[in-house]
Amino acid sequence: MTLRPLIFISAVSRELKSARQLVANTLTFLGYQPVWQDIFGTETGDLRELLRQQIDQCKGVVQLVGQCYGAEPPAPDEEFGRISYTQYEALYARKRGKKVWYLFIDESFPIDAHEPEPEELRELQAAYRRRLQSDTHVFHPLTSSEALEASVLKLRGDLARLRRGVKQWAVAVVALLLALTAATVWLVQAQRRQTGAIQKQGEQVNAIVDRYQKMQQALVRLADVEAQSKQPGSKVSPEEQRANAYAVLEKELGLPAGSLAKELPAFALELYNRSETTPLMRARAAYALGRFDEAEKLSLEGAAQDRQGYESAQRVQEDRRKHAIEGYELAGLSAQKRIQYAEALEHFREAEKLTDRDRNPEEWAEVQFAITNLLLDQGQYSSGENILRTVVGIRTRVLGSEHPDTLRSRNSLDYALWRQAKYVEAETDFRELIKLEEKVLGPEHPDTLVSRSGLANIFLGQGKYAEAEAEYRLIIKLRERVLGPEHPDTLRSRNNLAIAIYNQGKYAEAEVQDREVIKIREKVLGHEHPDTLQSRSNLAKVLSEQGKYAEAEAEYRDLAKIERKVLGPEHPDTLAVRNNLAFVLDNQGKYAEAEAQDRDVIKIEEKVMGPEHPDTLMYRSNLAKVLNDEGKYPEAEAEFREVIKIQEKVEGPEHPETLESCYNFASGLKRQKKLQEAKEFARRAAEGARKVLGPNQPDTQKYEKLLSELQAKP
Repeated sequence: MTLRPLIFISAVSRELKSARQLVANTLTFLGYQPVWQDIFGTETGDLRELLRQQIDQCKGVVQLVGQCYGAEPPAPDEEFGRISYTQYEALYARKRGKKVWYLFIDESFPIDAHEPEPEELRELQAAYRRRLQSDTHVFHPLTSSEALEASVLKLRGDLARLRRGVKQWAVAVVALLLALTAATVWLVQAQRRQTGAIQKQGEQVNAIVDRYQKMQQALVRLADVEAQSKQPGSKVSPEEQRANAYAVLEKELGLPAGSLAKELPAFALELYNRSETTPLMRARAAYALGRFDEAEKLSLEGAAQDRQGYESAQRVQEDRRKHAIEGYELAGLSAQKRIQYAEALEHFREAEKLTDRDRNPEEWAEVQFAITNLLLDQGQYSSGENILRTVVGIRTRVLGSEHPDTLRSRNSLDYALWRQAKYVEAETDFRELIKLEEKVLGPEHPDTLVSRSGLANIFLGQGKYAEAEAEYRLIIKLRERVLGPEHPDTLRSRNNLAIAIYNQGKYAEAEVQDREVIKIREKVLGHEHPDTLQSRSNLAKVLSEQGKYAEAEAEYRDLAKIERKVLGPEHPDTLAVRNNLAFVLDNQGKYAEAEAQDRDVIKIEEKVMGPEHPDTLMYRSNLAKVLNDEGKYPEAEAEFREVIKIQEKVEGPEHPETLESCYNFASGLKRQKKLQEAKEFARRAAEGARKVLGPNQPDTQKYEKLLSELQAKP
């Protein structure tokens, strides 16, 4: 059995075989016996027992922590979980109390060529690296073979202590044997001699390592020092230039005068002939030996390899950055589907951190577009509008005004404007957008038809119901020809047509249209599809407007039950149906149940969407109306005042929902005989509607009728 301490080298062979050999050579130079997995008689099956046997014999483990995961046992380890064999080597060594040195290999390190691992394994290794870096172990990413060799040499202090431990163990064994022979005096003398020899050997090892490092530093600095010491226009010979450089380096490194001339050429030759020497270090050795043509050739070879490694690392890093963005975006979209908006925004913000507006504006705009879609879902239309204006500007500049992404961004911007009742601007831009899409995409392209549908929605908001109806009928005709009569987009347009008809007071016709759409949607999409449920909700509203309250109530109750099951109790559609149910209950004089329904809906809405979401405010306004109908005037008045104040801040003083709240509040004040204040709120509703919706819009006429009634009173 050798007294040279055994050091186990842990590394993934496919990635770091050359690096492991370099570590082994350095350890051998320092007087240690390297051991690693490749020299074992490996067999099929589980290799952990074989690894344990090898590690148990070693005094320590040097692990090269690269980017590859490597092979893994056939089943997760009972103690450590799912780990690779390489990870197991270090974990087992630490469990056994062995010293473990972790040498972190940077992505730019010149690794061996190998097939890339699957993404899952790369992520497992990345997690392992993160755990080690957060542990108590000191780590420095190594970017070159020289840095790796220097790091191993720096371990000589720890290794020397291991060597002393081995020697002390050996001396103890000898002492025991000699004690048995009663040679106590001789043992003490031998022990002293052995201790002296160990100390002397340790000093010799330290001196050798120190000299090796200084020779290596001199070799690295030689060409630069020669270049710096040469004066412009001087006639110094190469020999004199070399001698001057040696003198400077000897002073810098604390070496005896003349030592470099004696030792550096031999050191350079030995390094030049070593198989594991990197091209750059071999070029430096050639330079020191005066082989300048070969130094140039080797330097170029090394530079090409390092550049390739650097560019490869950059590509890998860039790919991983893009994958991270995609991952965060997908997580955000998934959370958005679950109506977990806060979580979704956190994920999108993480993706945003990985983008750079100046370096890659297109990528930045893509993430911002995802954020705005989330904001629009939350009813934060003003914030969404601000971001979308920037996104549209960037995409217009980078991609061009006719690129599909630019056009899609404009469509979302116009949607945000529509939801804020900025009808004039939204209508103007929708018309320009449709004209451009018809030119670029064609008049029957799905995106063009989406924009035309948006324009029809503007007409609805403005109370131009006849124009909206005509536009929807044209869209339906185009979609039936392009997509087919049963396509979801076609049915969506028919659903919107029914709304336009309903708003014109054509309730019987709207009911027929709703029932036809429901029948087709149940056939094509199923009875519980959200689109089918939406059409049923529209039908219930039509029934309510016709005074068929009992039938409408039954429809809403059934819808609420299905939507709780399909969409969940906190989904916006579920809450909207429950709010409509409360409205029908109120109209039937079931005030207590209507109030309870509204309060429960508001509580959930505030939790899911926030206290200032437009839907939350609309539901609170509806609750105030129910309280009015119950005769709870003080409570209703307080609720109306608070809701209107928030609506003015969030949606604007002239938004249709704000105006509707003013109208309902005026009606309540009228009941209380507070006529002067009732006139003020009725006037706000009427004048705002006349400006925003137009004088012929039904809501405008309703508000003006109330105002006229109040003005007629003394």
